[in-house]
Amino acid sequence: MPTALDFSTCDREQIQYAGAIQPHGALLVLHEPALRIVQASANTGDYLGLPPAALLGQGIERLLGDEATAALRARLASLDLCGMLLHLMSVGTTARNERFHLFGNRADGLLLLEFERLDEPARTGAPDLYQEVHSTLQRLQAAPSLQEFLQLAVAEIRALTGFDRVMAYRFAADGSGEVIAESVAANRETYLGLHYPAADIPEPARRLFALSWLRHLPDVDYVPIPLVSAPTAQPADPVDLSYSFLRSVSVMYTGYLKNMGVKATLVTTLLKDGRLWGLISCHHAAPRYLPYETRVAVECLAHMVSLLMGAKETEEHYAYRLRLGAARGQLLDALLKTEACDRALLDAGPELLTAPHADGAALLSEDRLRLWGHTPTEAEVRALADWLATRQDPHFVSHQLALDYPPAERFRAVASGLLAVRLSPAAPDGLLWFRRELLQTLHWAGDPHKPVTIDDHDDEVRLLPRTSFALWKETVGGQAHPWLDCEIEHANELRQGILEFIIGHTEQLRRKNTELVQSNLELDTFAYAASHDLKEPLRGIHSIVQFLQDDDGDRLSDDGRQRLATILRLTHRMDDLIESLLQYSRVGRIELDLQLVDLNAVLLQTLEDLQPLLKKNAVQVRVQEALPRLQCDHVRVAEVLSNLISNAVKYNDKADRQVTIGCDATLDPPVIFVRDNGIGIAPKQFGRIFQIFRRLHGRDAYGGGAGAGLTITRKAIERHGGSIWVESVPGEGSTFRFTLARPR
Repeated sequence: MPTALDFSTCDREQIQYAGAIQPHGALLVLHEPALRIVQASANTGDYLGLPPAALLGQGIERLLGDEATAALRARLASLDLCGMLLHLMSVGTTARNERFHLFGNRADGLLLLEFERLDEPARTGAPDLYQEVHSTLQRLQAAPSLQEFLQLAVAEIRALTGFDRVMAYRFAADGSGEVIAESVAANRETYLGLHYPAADIPEPARRLFALSWLRHLPDVDYVPIPLVSAPTAQPADPVDLSYSFLRSVSVMYTGYLKNMGVKATLVTTLLKDGRLWGLISCHHAAPRYLPYETRVAVECLAHMVSLLMGAKETEEHYAYRLRLGAARGQLLDALLKTEACDRALLDAGPELLTAPHADGAALLSEDRLRLWGHTPTEAEVRALADWLATRQDPHFVSHQLALDYPPAERFRAVASGLLAVRLSPAAPDGLLWFRRELLQTLHWAGDPHKPVTIDDHDDEVRLLPRTSFALWKETVGGQAHPWLDCEIEHANELRQGILEFIIGHTEQLRRKNTELVQSNLELDTFAYAASHDLKEPLRGIHSIVQFLQDDDGDRLSDDGRQRLATILRLTHRMDDLIESLLQYSRVGRIELDLQLVDLNAVLLQTLEDLQPLLKKNAVQVRVQEALPRLQCDHVRVAEVLSNLISNAVKYNDKADRQVTIGCDATLDPPVIFVRDNGIGIAPKQFGRIFQIFRRLHGRDAYGGGAGAGLTITRKAIERHGGSIWVESVPGEGSTFRFTLARPR
């Protein structure tokens, strides 16, 4: 005897392979193209006039005759029939003076033909049915709200079918459902507002409802009619009856209906956006068969109800949609007026970001977090955003967040509901809206925690339907008010608008960067050509003045000799400026020779080259940490180290001059530094020191110079993909740090 039971067993039941049908019709299984009958329902003798033994192995003309068979072949040639059940034609049989509706569908390479007696009274009343359906549709279109629309729909279907009770039943995300509209006879109890657990309509049944618009059970006490094959044939594989109208139903379903006191049912499917939304379920206290002609009218109404539901909901929330659209428009307009998307969103008022009736909102952008209203803590929101970033979908919707994200149980009071959209595929950036917990009392038709009982007779475990439908009240927490479709659409459209702005802004930046790179290249080329060409006339001027000073200096006055000395000094200075400009443009134009370089060897050679300068100024150099091996151009890096060390020596007024060189290899990428104990730099001058020909001191102070060394240094570093920055305290010294690659 089993000690435990997995109640999901009912979700795995393959009821589409029932192997039997209901007795209000007959079914044949045929091989095409010969239309040879390979299986037949056991009731063909009573229903069609020829028993299975007379049909199995024969062509369909044995039953229909040659003329009807030819018409059937022509009809079949024009239809697909896969994944649908269609009315093919009305036919008679060779053995009985009766007319039948003939339906067909294809499954697993087989043709299934279903026969159902033609109801003459219903046929003669078809025009009246048309008028009833037409007027019903007009009344449905005039319904002012979705609730009134569904209430009218169930009332009209009850009037059309004559059933005791007609209910509109809506599925929840967990498979449970609620009766949201009902039309019931005066002598029957009401089920309106009752909830039913998911086990009442298990997953296989929901799947089949999504495949077929209408199911009919005229008598729950029917005896199933099995499908039979020829005695000499090998056992046939079970036939897929998913689309069969006559398919025998689950014994759990018939038992369930009997326990409710129901003898006949008709169920139509309600689809929204192609997905199962709910059912219209008809119950009757006595057996009741609904002929095909009336069923067509009901099916037509079910189609129209499904099509009109979305429009009714849109119409019902029209004003709210307008408010959401206005808030979205204001946010997107703000983006167009700024260069920074995150800034525009961060500056947005809470009334815009909480437009979808949220109790709180959060924006995470480039690691910055902004919260509005009632939300979890900053740490909890960041953890939630990190979890959302691991999911494939760019949006997430839940009114029971803790079911998907268990840590949310800690803050369910402020955030049981979550609507979120991501703004980056590579980061947790996004917009999140929160709804607080809403405690509510649900009215269940029976205890939802005991939906089935167990029958283990003869060691075979079966799930038995519920026997109790007494009112059961339960207070439910951990849930928020569900998000409306228009709110989800608002979030997705806002995300789309932001992404379009980001993409457009990124493209604009890309174009500007391309133009800037081209402009810089042209400027470097011009600077190189200009500085190179200026060298020659400048040397000529310098030489002529030098000759004039040497040969004719004695004949000049003191003022004349002073003027010549000034010209020579200015030509020296101009030569320094041109040489600096030449070096700067060369750094931008020259192709880097990237190799794996030992920076310790480069530093050692640089210090050796600078030895006269270091010795002259009595500078103590200390290498604090060993430098790494990096992919770089060793000539350019040597220039960088030489410029930084020279500056550390040059801008130092201390008696004990010190330079420290090292690297923090734990960072990505490694950060190399050159530190001195010199004069330091005021923070407001940090940006200026990297501008070409901009000196912070007098022209000849601290040894003079063109003021291009740090500019050339920065350009060489940036050519490697790295960056340089300074930390300094005036009077105490400066530390220049740089990298030679971008972070990975």
